[in-house]
Amino acid sequence: MNTIRSVGYGMGVLCLAGGGSYYFAKRSINADREARAEDAERRRQQREQLRVQHEVQKRASSGTTQPSSSKRKAAVAHNADNPSPGEQAAAGDPAPVTHEQEEMAAKGKYEAAEPFRSRKGDRFS
Repeated sequence: MNTIRSVGYGMGVLCLAGGGSYYFAKRSINADREARAEDAERRRQQREQLRVQHEVQKRASSGTTQPSSSKRKAAVAHNADNPSPGEQAAAGDPAPVTHEQEEMAAKGKYEAAEPFRSRKGDRFS
């Protein structure tokens, strides 16, 4: 037969076991999160180093093959007199936005592209 004392003892043991399991699970989860964060940071730093190395190599290789400053000035002056439409668009905006992209930006992320229109008539025919 269960007495008040045995029920209290059982509840105390149950709470203690639950608290202990919570403590160890939380420690494990936090350790996993920290390891993932460190790994992501390490990968981000590696990508940044590779990007910098690539830019340095690009500058070094293009530095020897670039035309002289007088040739560059002449080319710029020639293009300024007779620019093509493609160059104008590229020079004005690094990423021109189309009308569709503007519409998508005006609408919310989860908003439908077209409003819902129900089909009229009998569904079963």
